[in-house]
Amino acid sequence: MSIEPERRVELLKGKLTGLVRSAGYDITEAQPENNSYGSALLTKDHCWLLAEDENPQIVLGRGIFLLTRNPELELRVIFENKKTAGIAARQATGLNTEIKIMHFCEGELIQVAPTSFPDVAVPPPPLKEFEAMCQNAGVSTICENGIWKGEILGLEVVRVNGGDIQVGVGRFDREAGELLNNGKNRVEQLIAAANQVRSQRTPEAGAHPLATLSREKWLRHKLVSDPKIIGLSELEPIDPVHEPKNLKDCFPAAAIGKSEEKEKVLCVCSVGVDIGLIPLVAELASLHDPIQIVIALPPQDLLPLIEEASHLLDTPTTLIGVEGAWACPTGSQ
Repeated sequence: MSIEPERRVELLKGKLTGLVRSAGYDITEAQPENNSYGSALLTKDHCWLLAEDENPQIVLGRGIFLLTRNPELELRVIFENKKTAGIAARQATGLNTEIKIMHFCEGELIQVAPTSFPDVAVPPPPLKEFEAMCQNAGVSTICENGIWKGEILGLEVVRVNGGDIQVGVGRFDREAGELLNNGKNRVEQLIAAANQVRSQRTPEAGAHPLATLSREKWLRHKLVSDPKIIGLSELEPIDPVHEPKNLKDCFPAAAIGKSEEKEKVLCVCSVGVDIGLIPLVAELASLHDPIQIVIALPPQDLLPLIEEASHLLDTPTTLIGVEGAWACPTGSQ
């Protein structure tokens, strides 16, 4: 039985108030701040936010947006999952404002230390068969988190999984393809898949799934091929620290480049309104330590809220609008 949204907000508000009070903080002048994401609590010196999402960047992103409206307060985010809290604390290290990530344990709110970055995956040498297939189909190859993939305009159409070459867009498409196309020529399968994606990855396709999935990687694909668009002399894709759970999720695509002065620049591509964008940019900046950050978005997504939130990054950041077919079609998001 689902809970009505208004009732859910009331329950969250009561839970958050109880957690803060039981930890010994003064809430006599507390003011609730409700929004579409749940409930926050404003006290004299702090902005409290209760995590109700398992994605740390989404929770921290909501907190950052709260800070843009209450810059005089210190943000404290309460997690009940300590592992998720540690990731959020790691993301917060790339910000220039004090944010405390707390874990509620045995009646106390304990500040959580940042989790270490995962070990970097060592990319295996690509299979010669995989390289030949991609070349025949006009598919770009890329290795992410130790997995070789083939993409059309940023959308994956093939990957090497444990030595097995699997054709398809997304896990379910790959699994279905393994069953339906067993014994068929893989090169022909890949050419057909690549042509289908190529035909739909156009502005005329509107909100067709093949035109709307992984738009951030589509934008990155364009900038890697022509980094001068954003004033860089070179640009190479980099691995995400962790990958999105599915293709429909907003998730930035990143690359490392060099400015005309040969300084290291982190470029992060985003499309649409991504609540988790700034925490993920902060996390990548902490890992790669660039001199400058460039956030590339479609011009329609250069919103004042994103601009204000980017000022909380600890590395000088520039937002650049880039026109192209990767922009969200009207009504798709």
